[in-house]
Amino acid sequence: MGGRVGALVAFGVMVIVGLALGWASLPASRMPPTLAVPSFAAQSGQPAAALPPRATLLPAECAELLTGPVDAAALLAQPTGSVGVRTVWGVPAPSVGLLERMNCAYQRGAGPVLQLGLAAFTDAQSADEQRLRNIAAERSDTRAAAPVPLGDARATLLTQPTRSLLMVAFDRYTVTASLARGVLPDAQIGPALVDLVRRVLPALDPAMVRPAQSGGPNQH
Repeated sequence: MGGRVGALVAFGVMVIVGLALGWASLPASRMPPTLAVPSFAAQSGQPAAALPPRATLLPAECAELLTGPVDAAALLAQPTGSVGVRTVWGVPAPSVGLLERMNCAYQRGAGPVLQLGLAAFTDAQSADEQRLRNIAAERSDTRAAAPVPLGDARATLLTQPTRSLLMVAFDRYTVTASLARGVLPDAQIGPALVDLVRRVLPALDPAMVRPAQSGGPNQH
């Protein structure tokens, strides 16, 4: 009995060795294709395409601010398509050099989770002075205020009981991003607001727009 089992084992080993030798001798054209390991191409690093020229300093609609593959819902870690946006145009204030302003309210359900206040001024000094006035106006509700690195822009992050605000001045523009408390963990609020404003600023780049004409969208 033991001899019979040994013979079967020996035969099995010979078969396996024979198959391995036969596989190795196959020509390259008959070898099965190797499965490629999935990889992800690095970002090209090329600048985004220039925006079409427009007659106003600010975009006509808030939908024009975030035009890439990442939308407001993704930036706020919300389900895709769950955040809508509403555009409200404000009134100019020539006494402080304010030419145009608009507000973008990003809503999920009944209330806004994020608001963007955008304004265009006659010059960079007027824009930064307005940013400082806005910071001072929020002083009574602010529990903490800290400067935030944001390239060539001037930015301050304010922490309040019900929201966090990132107030930014860049060239002749100001951007105020207000995020309701509880939407994101506290540690993610600052980076998320900075990321959002970085995506918005290219839509306000002075090199991409023509000078504002008289009237503008506020007179529509």
